[in-house]
Amino acid sequence: TGTAKSLDTDYVVNGSAKAWVNFNGTGTPAIRDSLNFSSITDSGTGYGDTNFTNSFANSDFCDLRRGDDSTNGFVQLADMSSSTTSKCSFQSRNSSFVTGDCADQVTVVHGDIA
Repeated sequence: TGTAKSLDTDYVVNGSAKAWVNFNGTGTPAIRDSLNFSSITDSGTGYGDTNFTNSFANSDFCDLRRGDDSTNGFVQLADMSSSTTSKCSFQSRNSSFVTGDCADQVTVVHGDIA
């Protein structure tokens, strides 16, 4: 019999984010807080990689991003062509779609851990 407010373990495992990160993307990028992210690689203005602590089973994970900058109105884009099982790549673009560094960025990743 079930317990009130209980969930099947498979539902929790398959439905939970396997990684998330909140980081500053200006200057030298720095992680503020995270789960399953080890570091950030700065690949130039507006480009970079967020590197996983534990790799994913494949690169078909779902990478959701958001960027916020009150001055320039940034948008975060996943760069799936450069993402691998050990990292997800990103681009930051302002409201004019010009590449630039964004101060406040978050990423949530759903998929299967290897």
